[in-house]
Amino acid sequence: MNSNTSTPSRIRSYVRREGRLTRAQVRALETLWPRFGIVPEGVLDLDAIFHRQAERTLEIGFGNGDSLADMAVAEPEHDYLGIEVHRPGVGHLLLEIEKRGLENIRIINDDAVQVLQHHIADHSFDRVLLLLSLIHI
Repeated sequence: MNSNTSTPSRIRSYVRREGRLTRAQVRALETLWPRFGIVPEGVLDLDAIFHRQAERTLEIGFGNGDSLADMAVAEPEHDYLGIEVHRPGVGHLLLEIEKRGLENIRIINDDAVQVLQHHIADHSFDRVLLLLSLIHI
């Protein structure tokens, strides 16, 4: 390769902040992830994942998931997919799903850019929410 030519770098949409998992979050990841978590392989079939057709919202960067859980409670006829890289936040949302008895949320713990590029079909969602944290250096 010519030294003047560079390979485009992969876009990274997050900074991994693992943080500390509580015992409850560890339990939720172990016991609830198999039911509500998605490890994408190929293009996702959202009708099969949610076992129905419904209006769908994608939330990227849901943090601890409280707002996503609130939306799912308020609109049980809608389905919600959340993408988050922060495992303690994923664990927290799983606990909220269990506590509130929610069936209309699924979670992906991965890089949203990769998920959107490889696993989500066009026109899959009626609404997309992107919550950003600005970091000042």
